[in-house]
Amino acid sequence: LIGDFDELLSKPHYSSIEKIKTIGATYMAASGLNTSQCQDNNHPHGHLQTLFEFAKEMMRVVDDFNNNMLWFNFKLRIGFNHGPLTAGVIGTTKLLYDIWGDTVNIASRMDTTGVECRIQVSEESYRILSKMGYDFDYRGTVNVKGKGQMKTYLYPKCMDNGIVP
Repeated sequence: LIGDFDELLSKPHYSSIEKIKTIGATYMAASGLNTSQCQDNNHPHGHLQTLFEFAKEMMRVVDDFNNNMLWFNFKLRIGFNHGPLTAGVIGTTKLLYDIWGDTVNIASRMDTTGVECRIQVSEESYRILSKMGYDFDYRGTVNVKGKGQMKTYLYPKCMDNGIVP
């Protein structure tokens, strides 16, 4: 599956997304790190839409994997946030590119407190993504380590009968 996610990133549409790292079952990716790419886009938050589409595509990849492999029923849980962060290379002999900050920590908490088969987003990300036409369910507040109670939203929105599409 990690290779399938990496393959997605090779598509031209996702060229603005950087894979940061994988840690265990966590796949960390970010967009908007190259400010010149953000300036080329017509919308100041266009890179967020691209990253959100990538997250949706990851869910489709897992569904396809489960449908094509017997005895597998992997579930994907995605955390999404946006905002300022610090990025850089650390190390002296084994160099590593990484990102840090509240934005990254909240995205991680959106994942760990998330719901299987859904993308959980922070209220700030919800405000931007909902204006782009994405429909969300309001989840309520979740306790986020170091932040307290935070309002979160889930995608995809449930159908009227309560089923997640």
